[in-house]
Amino acid sequence: MAKGQIRRATRLFARLALAMALLGIAGPASAIGESDVLTALLVRVVAPPNPVLGADDKIHLAYELEVVNKSNVVLVTVDSLKVLDPASGAVLQELGGPGLAKMSRFAGASGTTLPPGHSGYVFMDVTLPARAAVPRQITHRVEASRQSPRSPEDTHHGVPLTPASGIEPAEAFTIAPTAVGAAAIVVSPPLKGLRWIAGSGCCNTITPHRGAIQGINGAPYVPERFAIDFLQLDQQGRLFVGPGKELKSYPAFGAEVLAAAGGTVVSAHDGRPEQIPGSVAKDVAYTLDASLGNNIVVDIGGGRFAFYAHLQPGSLRVKPGDKVVTGQVLALLGNSGNTDAPHLHFHVMDGPLPLKANGLPYAFTRFTGRGVVTAEDLPRLMLLLSKGEVAPIDKSALAGPHVDQLPLNLQVIDFD
Repeated sequence: MAKGQIRRATRLFARLALAMALLGIAGPASAIGESDVLTALLVRVVAPPNPVLGADDKIHLAYELEVVNKSNVVLVTVDSLKVLDPASGAVLQELGGPGLAKMSRFAGASGTTLPPGHSGYVFMDVTLPARAAVPRQITHRVEASRQSPRSPEDTHHGVPLTPASGIEPAEAFTIAPTAVGAAAIVVSPPLKGLRWIAGSGCCNTITPHRGAIQGINGAPYVPERFAIDFLQLDQQGRLFVGPGKELKSYPAFGAEVLAAAGGTVVSAHDGRPEQIPGSVAKDVAYTLDASLGNNIVVDIGGGRFAFYAHLQPGSLRVKPGDKVVTGQVLALLGNSGNTDAPHLHFHVMDGPLPLKANGLPYAFTRFTGRGVVTAEDLPRLMLLLSKGEVAPIDKSALAGPHVDQLPLNLQVIDFD
């Protein structure tokens, strides 16, 4: 048999095998349950969600779904995604169309369509009223459509399936329930002062923090799920006053970094030099340890660890094994590591290693909202602020006092 005939025969057998599987005739009916569905998609929750009350007075469940198209024959488009309370059947959230595409990141794909063998993530942000009962479990209802590749050479663009393919044009299924974890811990602010921007914060946008999924030993970790980069504005709303390349021009530089909660210092790394604002050395940009800059990890109990990064070299006042109390000065805010400008990176995680962990939510005891920056995201804001311009702020958004809440993305806050 010629090579071309062999390739055609191989593709034909693959299509037939997939068609049989998708039609449920790959084996006896007793091989799966009556309500079970054979699917091209594999969907799972990366880590159980933990509820946190946001500054919008809503409870947020922020987590990720890993989505894989295991088929080597069809493209699959995720058309609809519903989050359900399995106990009541209530629909907690429904995503589709542009809303689903906005919160999806599918590698090598367009929108919410996965070519054969491709995968990606959906970044979920399920919100509930502040006083609503949080379900003990959640599950997900997925509705998807299938297409044939445009050609053997072009598997990234689909065309409608024909009846001759023997493959059903759609699939719909409900994945196994996932337990909802413990509520967010309430901690004290790690800084004092006015006009702090909650850069790359949670929850309804794929920010550099929210979208930072790390693959370690073959497993996905999302350590920065709730991370915030705290940058400070001056009284006029500028990031710096004076030469933008000089650290002393930034009001945040040298601010005291405070212990958000008491605990035991697990690690304290010092010795990384300050970066010139607006530029990052190559060894920092491409080395994991160097990218964190000078940093401290504190075990705050209950399987939670607080992480403070980009600290001034030589300013660390603690060492591994030290006991710290809430409000204690740990170090000074700097510009070490992978950073464009002086700021404090802060997050809480479920392990002592800053990247080999999953981010956990936290709320601050008290802060005051001054509004929300209207730039689309932090990188665009930094481009604007790097020119010495005033930050555009909607002063009515999320304004006023907040108690036991998480600041949301690009909110401007005072730590009183």
